[in-house]
Amino acid sequence: MSKKSPITIAVIDDHQLFRGGLVGLIKQLNPAFQVVSESQNGQEFLDKIQEGLEADVVLIDLNMPVMDGFSTVQHLQKEHAHVKCLVLTMKDDDITLIKLLKAGAKGFLNKDAEPEELEAAIISIHEKGFYYSPNVADKLVGALRTPNGFTTANSKLNDQERQFLELACSEYTYKEIADIMYLSAKTIDGYRAKLFEKLNVKSRVGLVLFAIRNKMVSV
Repeated sequence: MSKKSPITIAVIDDHQLFRGGLVGLIKQLNPAFQVVSESQNGQEFLDKIQEGLEADVVLIDLNMPVMDGFSTVQHLQKEHAHVKCLVLTMKDDDITLIKLLKAGAKGFLNKDAEPEELEAAIISIHEKGFYYSPNVADKLVGALRTPNGFTTANSKLNDQERQFLELACSEYTYKEIADIMYLSAKTIDGYRAKLFEKLNVKSRVGLVLFAIRNKMVSV
């Protein structure tokens, strides 16, 4: 039987103590895991990519100086789309997830996750190209269905629903969206509830994923 190829991993985090602990943990988790690079910010990692570094999975901290996680993922999506990124964050609110989805992130993991989940996330990113924690997956329920369902629903949206959906893909709060559309907060709540039902999603993140898959917003 041939030996299974290692999964090469790069770690990007500006906190040296956390980064060192994470690298040590990764090495202990699975004999197939091989850490090939450590960087303290996105720019440092991109420089290594330009010099020829290759990694199967990249673990990226969200908040870093020089070049943060959002900008790093966005750049990799445009210039090195084959790189599989798993974002590490303490924030899993809708706005943060929306920004990461639009940047092109394929996976998210909370920094306080159990080691077993980290191992599962690395393997999933490597083998499937994506990973969503149970909490994030719940936000995406209904938004990962067949493309046909999306196209049909998309054709049924009226102009105001489309405008609301586009604004929901931004960092505006629902109150700010109501002001922009010159509508009451109650009317906006009605649009939101109607779209949740029409598109078969459960959250604002689900709306955004729908819009991305239907190319209604740019990534």
